[in-house]
Amino acid sequence: MSKFVPLAKDQHAKLRVIQSGDYTRFRQQNLIPVVVRDFFTLSAEFPLVFVTNESSEDFMPVAIMGLQEGMNIYCQEEPFPAQVIPVGFGNAPFAITATDEKREQFAVLVDEESPLLSENEGERVFTDDGEKTEYMEARVEGLVQAAQQHHQTQEVTKYLVEKSLLTTQQVRLQHRPDGRLYNIDGIYVVNEQKFNELSDEDFLDMRSRGLVALVYAHLNSLQQLRRVSERQYTADKRAGETESEESS
Repeated sequence: MSKFVPLAKDQHAKLRVIQSGDYTRFRQQNLIPVVVRDFFTLSAEFPLVFVTNESSEDFMPVAIMGLQEGMNIYCQEEPFPAQVIPVGFGNAPFAITATDEKREQFAVLVDEESPLLSENEGERVFTDDGEKTEYMEARVEGLVQAAQQHHQTQEVTKYLVEKSLLTTQQVRLQHRPDGRLYNIDGIYVVNEQKFNELSDEDFLDMRSRGLVALVYAHLNSLQQLRRVSERQYTADKRAGETESEESS
């Protein structure tokens, strides 16, 4: 369970952060939120689709890292098996929130329950004088950039919705006949036909916003559904073998 509180030099004076490539904290999250920058790095490994946010009902892009709800097949153990990672994976144990409507002021939060925190090992957060260390200043800069990317992603997604480019798609995947058939609902993708039928004005507008390349990256990423299906099949077979051994 996470416990985010404002980072404070008096309360967190001895805090250190352990650098880690352990992403098993996402093991029960098969849909990972992504930002615009992720589309151009993750599309070669993961299917990138859109879903609706349960709390706000707004659309948001996610990377599919497992076909079974509650199981991320990439984050079950170390090391992470892919060559690329989502931007958001690098934020822990920190988060950032805007404190004004213009998004010019931010507050840094720290997850006091994170296993990445220590008082004995890792990078110091504050100096003996109570100032942020160079390490922490760099982390804050990265968090601000991540927040800006998140806001940009929200605006891009709203634009796609306004242009009626997102359409629902049911995904049915079964890697082999002896494997489980997965039916995934609630997924939205860019309607390629509507995209190709855009007026010249709309297409040029999208190109000026850098969205044409993003749409192509998204559409190409859908080819990775086969990769995830194969990994899911392997994970299911392994789980079945483990259950058989435990019951015998």
